[in-house]
Amino acid sequence: MKKLALIFIAVFALFLSSCENPAKSRILTEEGSKLLLRYSEFKKAEETLTEAIKYDKNNFEAYYYRGCARVNAAKYDEAIADFEKAVELKPDYADAYFNLGRTYYMKNDEGMACEYYKLAEKYGRPNLEDYLKRCN
Repeated sequence: MKKLALIFIAVFALFLSSCENPAKSRILTEEGSKLLLRYSEFKKAEETLTEAIKYDKNNFEAYYYRGCARVNAAKYDEAIADFEKAVELKPDYADAYFNLGRTYYMKNDEGMACEYYKLAEKYGRPNLEDYLKRCN
């Protein structure tokens, strides 16, 4: 009987840990962004932000910051996917558009970079003059 109870508790705990939990996701997003921005711990930041996304699939900031961590780790295609998910969830997210442009520029695709720089400007990202100079 004890064995059955322990199995039930373990299964229930596993079930709870896989459920959506936006509050836990926000905490992990803050931790991941701090690892990224303050400590330049790109791998740890990516892992923490991936965990945040598991708790809230609609956490656009977690996708954004994970994209930033992946850019810094030269994982450009994965970063692009994260930034695209961030703007899918928040279509007016100017910083995500800017980082899409920046990532495409790093991949030597100036055409796509310019498209995203223009969207970043449209949604209010300031100080894009130098980036837009390259766009005709």
